[in-house]
Amino acid sequence: MNSRNLFIVAALLCTGTIVRFILVEMGEPVTPNVLVAFYSLAIMVTLPSFGESVGIGFAAGMIASLISRSVFNPAFLISEPLGAAVCLGVFLALRYHKQAARFAAPLLATIASGLVFLSLAVSAGSSGIQAVFPDTRSFLITLLGVVAITALVNSLAAGLAYPHLRPQAAGNT
Repeated sequence: MNSRNLFIVAALLCTGTIVRFILVEMGEPVTPNVLVAFYSLAIMVTLPSFGESVGIGFAAGMIASLISRSVFNPAFLISEPLGAAVCLGVFLALRYHKQAARFAAPLLATIASGLVFLSLAVSAGSSGIQAVFPDTRSFLITLLGVVAITALVNSLAAGLAYPHLRPQAAGNT
């Protein structure tokens, strides 16, 4: 990855961190993970290798783990690299359909990341869930709703921003 692309990734992750931090500070028990939109945008704009994409996801997972008030923060260390891998895979699979790819990649990345986070939180963070929610069922319903809405918002945000950021990463093929 060249220095220009590295800067683009860093700038987008920093911006996503600020937005995520603001949402976390609102104090809700479940916070939308808008960081996925920003790392999806970074992946779509810079077209990194698979390993670099997973690295971007891991960096996002570290950020999310550090600033979130989730029921099980370590889950981000697995869910975000997986979301980044899904983003790259979907974007490359639909590379001849750029209009669809720029919306589908962040949508599916958010869903994959959210479902993996949900699975890990339920299996490993049940004591944290019980401290915030009356039962696991209400946690599942709440989180699934947040993941669905966040997936749509992330898809729209990244998909609409992509054409404006793509020229900044000139030289990518």
